Amino acid sequence: MRFEVTRVLDSIERRLCTDPSAARAIVDLAPIVRQVELDGGRPAHLLRLGLVIDALGAHLGEPGAKVYLVVDRALITDLELTSNEKMVLRRWADDGLVETLPEVDDRLLELSAYTGLPVVSRDDFARFAGRHPWAAGAPFLIPVPGVGGAALMTRPNAAPTMPRPTLDPATQAVLGRYWRCPEPGCVLFGAPGPGQPPPRVRSGRAVCPRHGAPMHDGGPRQQATPVTIWIRGEDRGRFPVTAGAPVVVGRSPEGPGGVRLGELLDDEAVHWVSRSHVRLDLLDGALVVTDTSTNGTTVHTRSGPDAVPETITLHRGQQHRLGDWDVVELHEGVQLGRADRRPSGGGADDAPVMAEAPTMAIRLPGSAADRRG
Repeated sequence: MRFEVTRVLDSIERRLCTDPSAARAIVDLAPIVRQVELDGGRPAHLLRLGLVIDALGAHLGEPGAKVYLVVDRALITDLELTSNEKMVLRRWADDGLVETLPEVDDRLLELSAYTGLPVVSRDDFARFAGRHPWAAGAPFLIPVPGVGGAALMTRPNAAPTMPRPTLDPATQAVLGRYWRCPEPGCVLFGAPGPGQPPPRVRSGRAVCPRHGAPMHDGGPRQQATPVTIWIRGEDRGRFPVTAGAPVVVGRSPEGPGGVRLGELLDDEAVHWVSRSHVRLDLLDGALVVTDTSTNGTTVHTRSGPDAVPETITLHRGQQHRLGDWDVVELHEGVQLGRADRRPSGGGADDAPVMAEAPTMAIRLPGSAADRRG
């Protein structure tokens, strides 16, 4: 059973990130861990996060959706969690996969205001109505018991779309910059670069949410789009493409900044993927792919995640402006696409994270054990 629990936690880990451009929702962890009605199990259980992640994928129609997890630091020492669960939470925090705070306070609403992402939480946030009046009508998501696990319900009387609050000029100026935390080894703000989360903004100054320290200006924030590498349907990493900084992808591209796929390829793909196969540019907010290969590149164009793709073949020097749901294929099963726009069709990371959860560790409503009483 311990091995099965570890595998489920590893599956959950692959759905975590602190890159707002790749996440599909902001999740308030502590109340979910204690939401006993989701499974009828023990008072606190980290695997309930897996139920909620699967519910989010079903709600959005994106089975592989990633989440931006906000964790109250007290949860890491919660006596109702197992020692393994607390160790996993510490590792996620140390690796920068989650945002861990002394007090969650209104950070969830800040992140939603700055990114436009919905919040998954049991909180009604009424106590923050003065500071965040827009949140009263936001279509935040509430975890509730569902068939075989959890479901997400939009808050009653919520607007159909996410309202975007008006940010004051000082806040907008802070969010338009990269920042560096003065604390050594800060995993969220240790180095400026694409994918950096929004800072806390206090009196027009950027503050590290983890350490509470005012941060140093790291320069203007560049527009960037995260790209995922899929090998045989499995998410094998991601990289940002920033305006003015094209990225070359191939078996072993020369020069700094290239994305090397060689060690990920099987024997057949190694012979078909060129050393420098494609170049990706970000122009006017859209990704543009240029073929630089010997054997050509295929682009599968889609108007949406469930649309039937059309195929375009590029040869050396030819370019194509990618749509949001387009996928670039260097060789069969070797694909690139926007990290926040995974088309439907399945893959290793699209499987429900709770598919292998042991029934002894977490009881799903309606199980045989429940029916026996």
